[in-house]
Amino acid sequence: MDAIIFNIFGDLPIITKSWVLGSVAVSVVTSTGIVDGAKTLYNYDLVFHRGQYQRILYSLFNFGELSWVSMINIFITANHLTILENSLTTKRRFLWMMFLMLSCILIMSVHTQPTASLGSILHENLLYYIFKKSGNQMNIPIFGGNELMFLILPLYMYGMMYFVMKKSLFEISMNFLPAHIIYYCDNVFHKLYNIDLCKTPYDIWKDWGNEERNRE
Repeated sequence: MDAIIFNIFGDLPIITKSWVLGSVAVSVVTSTGIVDGAKTLYNYDLVFHRGQYQRILYSLFNFGELSWVSMINIFITANHLTILENSLTTKRRFLWMMFLMLSCILIMSVHTQPTASLGSILHENLLYYIFKKSGNQMNIPIFGGNELMFLILPLYMYGMMYFVMKKSLFEISMNFLPAHIIYYCDNVFHKLYNIDLCKTPYDIWKDWGNEERNRE
């Protein structure tokens, strides 16, 4: 069993592997009481008005105390991160897209408190982005050779959040709107106008350097 776990972990790409280690570490320190669980909760006022910036880092890796449920959530999220990380051309672009999505989430948090940890909300956005890019490939096979449309699952969750949990549409949109904006900039706008709005700062600097050398 241990060998299987190590083999699975070893096959993960580097960014996803780092995220798994961070998530397990946060689960361990909160379960053992090394870090108070309340300090892993993200709140805009506490972070940006009182300078408790570590809450962003904790919340990014916060999937609850160490348990089978948290481990399953981490495993599922790692699977989705692996799909996206392997689909992009460079690791820095993957990190940059995650940073852009997280920035959108933090901006939205000015107006309302996130309904879950930053890690969970970022995961929902990454799922939406993967779905937009892959389309029907994300559908779930069911009996008789039929497929269940993947989008039904988040739509059901959003319906529960709105009608049962009484969350606002703005709170719900935090789970997919950042990813939709990034998808539009990275795919639609890029194809229409041949302008890469999601280009990493390193690539911008690299292209600028190449242009300067060509002029010389």
